[in-house]
Amino acid sequence: MGQLFLVYFEGAEFSSALEEMIRDYHVGGLIFYSIAGNIQTLPQVAQLIAAAQAQALVPLWIAIDQEGGPVVRLTEGVTVFPSAMAVAAAGSLAKAEAMARAVGTELKSLGFNLNFAPVVDVNSNPHNPIIGIRAFGSDPKQVTDYGLALWRGYRQAGILCTPKHFPGHGDTDMDSHLGLPRVDRPLEALQTTELRPFQALIRAGAEAMMTAHVVMPALGSVRPATLAPEVVSGWLRQRLGFQGLVLTDSLTMGAIARTYGIPEAAELAFRAGADVLLFGADPGFSPAIQKEAYAHLLREFRAGRLSVEQLDRSVERILTLKRRYGLGSPCPPFPPASLENHRALARQIAQDSITLVRGSLPPLAPDPLLITPVPLLGELLQKACPAAQVFSIPLDPTPEQQRIAQEGAQRAAQVLVGSLETWRHPAQRLLLGSLPPEKVIGLALGSPYDAFALPQIPVYLACYGTTPVSLQALLQVLLGQIPAQGRLPVGSHPEGSRSR
Repeated sequence: MGQLFLVYFEGAEFSSALEEMIRDYHVGGLIFYSIAGNIQTLPQVAQLIAAAQAQALVPLWIAIDQEGGPVVRLTEGVTVFPSAMAVAAAGSLAKAEAMARAVGTELKSLGFNLNFAPVVDVNSNPHNPIIGIRAFGSDPKQVTDYGLALWRGYRQAGILCTPKHFPGHGDTDMDSHLGLPRVDRPLEALQTTELRPFQALIRAGAEAMMTAHVVMPALGSVRPATLAPEVVSGWLRQRLGFQGLVLTDSLTMGAIARTYGIPEAAELAFRAGADVLLFGADPGFSPAIQKEAYAHLLREFRAGRLSVEQLDRSVERILTLKRRYGLGSPCPPFPPASLENHRALARQIAQDSITLVRGSLPPLAPDPLLITPVPLLGELLQKACPAAQVFSIPLDPTPEQQRIAQEGAQRAAQVLVGSLETWRHPAQRLLLGSLPPEKVIGLALGSPYDAFALPQIPVYLACYGTTPVSLQALLQVLLGQIPAQGRLPVGSHPEGSRSR
């Protein structure tokens, strides 16, 4: 039964607690988090993975969230690629596939064999607080094409990936880490939008999928998809024909933990048809909750209330994929010989992604004022343009900070203003909207929807995230070193391409 469990742990060393989970509970895999202290250096990570695998009777899934953009756990010594939305803006499926192959190659050389990526949610809600630039855009075909490209790249690298979050998290206005989102779209809209990328991946041969903690009544359930047999067994397995491995999103996320007990949720997820129960390092829970869930399921099996036949099918799927992906085989050395090529690819994708959303970009003044919630952008600008002035603001600047920024903008010949999810930060939006528009160049440092929320700013660039390669590429465009040639991956209406 332990093979159903993919668990998190605390610390950077092979501890007695981790040994117990592997030796006594025979867990199927581990997930690595920086917030749990699992990641300090790459040699430390590789040694920890090797120590864990050496103790396992059945080789372990060694999993991580390494999507690129805002969701990466490894940041030092590896290639950190731009966000999915930046990848789509860059406009090359071949480079997208090469990116996944590069990420997979680096992960495999450290001992990882499972990456929780790519995100194939269609981001049809501009106010989505958790997907956004993690998605390839708002067009289902575009999301499908890029999802397939990344899936191919991971497969070529020998890394199992999990397209997520079935049946779709892109039209939500709530973060499922915090609460339980609900999507009330009609079935026809779900079939043409949310389900389309997953259906294409299933047809192509995807071997694993991750579920969403999202309620979709049109699919026949009042429970979140992760816990709904109507969605997992009904839609995913029977209607769409998926025969691969179904993994839950973390059962300790708020959408589940605040609505159901975690041990009870583990039971419900198994009953729904999940093969792998994921427990993440979400706030408010210790690794002990995983043992409680294990004990709860064991009682249910022993009492005959859970199906042993279903358990056998799940374990067979797990073991089949573990054999297919060669778990337990020696890892190639890190860094791979292609590391510098990977970094060059990340820079190229970032440069290709920078998008002029509107207006005509003027030359950069010798002494521009930059108002930004992202300090790294200011550091990069001042290195390239020593006379530049930088005023750092929080996401919600105080009235005094707004006043200082406004006075600086009045004195400056040119004003660069970085925006970051202004729809969630009204004080930031108020400040940016109050600046003299004839002087301002807007910089969407996250979601490009900021440009549509501030129509009074006549010139707006989008870089789709604050990873260093994206910020450096944005600066190159401002300096006139490269053109802004990205293509906007979302609808240009303030409400995006959302349809009801």
